[in-house]
Amino acid sequence: MRGVGLAVGLLALVNLAGEVVRPPFDSTHTWLGDADLPRPIFRALELASAVVLLWHAVRPLRPAWARLGGAIVVGIGAALAVRDVATFYGVLASGAIHGPAFVPASLVVLVCLSALAASIATDRADRPRWTLARAAACGAVTAASFVAMPLLLMVTLGPTRYERRADCAIVFGARVWDDGTPSLALSDRVDEAIRLYQQGLVGALVMSGAVDDHNGFSEPEVMRARAVAAGVPKDAVILDEAGITSSWTARNGALLMRRHGFSRAIAVTHYYHEPRVKMLFERAGVAVYTVPARMSRRLLKEPWFIVREVLAYWHSFLFQ
Repeated sequence: MRGVGLAVGLLALVNLAGEVVRPPFDSTHTWLGDADLPRPIFRALELASAVVLLWHAVRPLRPAWARLGGAIVVGIGAALAVRDVATFYGVLASGAIHGPAFVPASLVVLVCLSALAASIATDRADRPRWTLARAAACGAVTAASFVAMPLLLMVTLGPTRYERRADCAIVFGARVWDDGTPSLALSDRVDEAIRLYQQGLVGALVMSGAVDDHNGFSEPEVMRARAVAAGVPKDAVILDEAGITSSWTARNGALLMRRHGFSRAIAVTHYYHEPRVKMLFERAGVAVYTVPARMSRRLLKEPWFIVREVLAYWHSFLFQ
């Protein structure tokens, strides 16, 4: 648990530092939901929790009142997660969201923070001395925790369908083959956006991608052609050929939304990509709903895409 606490404490510190250096950076609500607390109080609790967890990872808290206080501070985070869990299941029961993942990330956070609070409250004074082996084991658990965090979002937030009425759907590009046909990943994403349009949930489709340097095909042009062939009016499709990366698509999508007077959007991509996409849009000043593309069949490179996305998530978290 100390290795897990070290990971959580480091994440909280980086989150706080990022919010100071280049806001908007905060991603705490991804794990705890929207806390109904004044921002200064919430930040103070986050900082106190980070200090407690980092201290607990290295040595026991002493005296007893410090141990109790530390457990309470971390326990408040667990209490905030309870509210998000209740909200999730309330919305799920109402039929407003759908998906195979019926466990929100905040439920896992609730269990984790509760266990950490209990560990702090019952910490022993006679811990074994630090050795190279113990330090390596703690470091391995911390590293595994950082890998597990985006994976948790990929299997909870990622597959959940937050279908709502919105002004547009922003569709993320993928590869176009040398003969000009869309790859399976691209076809699935465009087909999902077409369904949203045909259901009347969105009035416009923003096709975002790049022009392939190798074959010269424009991903957005190929995407539009597929949508138009399915009956979507051409003037309902907006192209963004500067969506070279996920970050650029989020920034360009935010600009296009402001230019067209749009206020709400649905992000359409694959489930493993949705957590990072949501974070990037929020940092671009746009709150989006996420609807993962239904896969007509599993992608052959899906395991590799998931591994790559774990690394990409942390890169985006730190630098984008």
